Amino acid sequence: MKKNILLLLTALIIMSSCSDWKEYREVIKSKNPRKISHYLNETEENNYTKRAEKRLEKIYFKRANDEASCFRYLAKYPEGKYVEQTKEKLEKLTFERAKESVFAVPDYANTYPEGKYINDKVILDGLKELELLTETLDTFQIDDILATVAATPAEPVKKNEYAIIETRFGAMKMKFLPEKAPNHCANFKRLANSGYYNGVKFHRVIPGFMIQGGDINSRDGNRATDGMGGPGYTINQEFNDVSHVTGIVSMARTPDPNSAGSQFFICDGSPTFLDNQYTVFGEIIEGKSIIAQIANVPRDGNDNPLEPIFMKVTIIEE
Repeated sequence: MKKNILLLLTALIIMSSCSDWKEYREVIKSKNPRKISHYLNETEENNYTKRAEKRLEKIYFKRANDEASCFRYLAKYPEGKYVEQTKEKLEKLTFERAKESVFAVPDYANTYPEGKYINDKVILDGLKELELLTETLDTFQIDDILATVAATPAEPVKKNEYAIIETRFGAMKMKFLPEKAPNHCANFKRLANSGYYNGVKFHRVIPGFMIQGGDINSRDGNRATDGMGGPGYTINQEFNDVSHVTGIVSMARTPDPNSAGSQFFICDGSPTFLDNQYTVFGEIIEGKSIIAQIANVPRDGNDNPLEPIFMKVTIIEE
């Protein structure tokens, strides 16, 4: 009798163990952090939950392939197994962003004053360039830039030309749409080649709507004039059938349809009510996630970012 009871208990233990193993295997095979977390919260601690905890940490570490996910890992596992490796990865990612955009150089220099790449040419040259790009301009300096624009010809955009828009969040690559708005594309290229856009800001950002920039007045140190300036001339509308959806680049204007100059906006969301009322001339094809990052920064009552979002625009050929 006692022997039978012992055998029964042993069988129950084995069955329980098999059940625990099966549940563990199913949840681990999913590789779903939420599923694993739910399993850990709902299951009494045993050898399998300890394994699951280790697996979950490893998943968070392996998925830490951008700065945001690195920060998530470090916040969740401040004393975790992969903390030092994640910190190294985070420093490298910050440096890579600095290589992509001069405006991200301070993020690296200020965060890693004794970092691995602090004496790299990218960082040293970037800090010098930033002094010029972010300086406040007086009236005479702005007039000089406008004179340079006037002396720069408006040339058609080539099929293999793109615009790179650098920000502190990274760089966006814009594809031109010359078949839809040839004059607006040529105008943007003219302004970029003359250096007009370098150091101007995204002065109006609205989540789910758009981010707007391109006004030379955003460099005069007076926030009240942001959005009121231009290149000294206007171009006629080229309304077309391209719809205003996320990533579409369109020209800003006054109530006069033929009043576009240098200010442009990039759609965040789908403000299709703008269709056929504003000239679409480009589309962001790389770095689209940066749009929402800029749109969601803290801003004042005029939707002007509290911390400046500078830009630098370069025309490249591929």
